[in-house]
Amino acid sequence: MSTNYPTRAQRHRGLFQQFSPLNLAPAWEQYSVVKARGVRTIALGGHTPYSASGWVVEQAVGCIELIGAKVAGLGQMLLIGFTLSEQPASAGFEVTATDAIGTLILPAHCFAAYVAIAAGQNTHFRIGGNGQLNAIGSDPSSLQAPSPV
Repeated sequence: MSTNYPTRAQRHRGLFQQFSPLNLAPAWEQYSVVKARGVRTIALGGHTPYSASGWVVEQAVGCIELIGAKVAGLGQMLLIGFTLSEQPASAGFEVTATDAIGTLILPAHCFAAYVAIAAGQNTHFRIGGNGQLNAIGSDPSSLQAPSPV
């Protein structure tokens, strides 16, 4: 049973119900699927690092920034970097005072495929948890996080 709905006494029915606000904020320890409202892409030479908001991609050949709508006062975004480095950094997720930010760093040869998905009309992204399941897709149903075993 959901703890989001308070229990009400029998005398509080109809117009006499007590107002109880619902908590509609995502549970970030789980994963949230977000519709991309904006997409920014940059192609780079792979000779120098690229950094944005304290996030650094070594030997960057490109980066994609997917931006979702604000939820519970937080902007939602997924930053995807593409690198020539042999040891890409692991994926991550963090909640700051203003944003919920997921990150991925992938090999350079994946850049064109991810740009094609990001440029679509119905692009969605998944962020949350420890970031290991951050992803993008053209259909939100394909991004539903697998349930733990």
